[in-house]
Amino acid sequence: MSQQQQFYNTGLGFSSLNFDVSANLGMQPSFSSQSLLSSQGGSLASADPNSPEIFKQNIQLVQGQVVRVQSLARSALAGIEHAYHPGTNPVQTAADIAALKSAIQVLVEFLRQTGVGALPLDPPPVPDPRTEEQMLAETTRAVQALYERQRRIQEGASVVANLLGAAEQAPTSSQASSGRR
Repeated sequence: MSQQQQFYNTGLGFSSLNFDVSANLGMQPSFSSQSLLSSQGGSLASADPNSPEIFKQNIQLVQGQVVRVQSLARSALAGIEHAYHPGTNPVQTAADIAALKSAIQVLVEFLRQTGVGALPLDPPPVPDPRTEEQMLAETTRAVQALYERQRRIQEGASVVANLLGAAEQAPTSSQASSGRR
């Protein structure tokens, strides 16, 4: 045990981190930084925590953990949304929520201890499958619809204004005609 403790404390400082890269939902995380480093074929003493290889592996681990967190969140949300439907197991929903909390804590801790936490985790943008002509036609239709709507509102407002103006002028013209008699 002291060898393992020394193994963890001499370099990267990931002694308490565990990752489940097999995406076993509801299971305790099982992938540790020790197996990551031993799979590299090198020892921890020679591994530089700032090396590009370690950083790339850390990014891959984070991306895998983010996918796991998303999956657990979807599962927990589905369990909550379908809580009153037959066949929904509240124990499984509670287990999904607990696993989600645990996975988030592990992810946050890993992001803090590595340099990966300073990077954005946004997925690459998905290109829009529409052509420029399609987008232009769609925008033109939307602008035309908005123009027509505003035109109808303005016409309606002018009708109301004319009716109010006519109502104001009608009593004054009747008063003027009654005064002439």
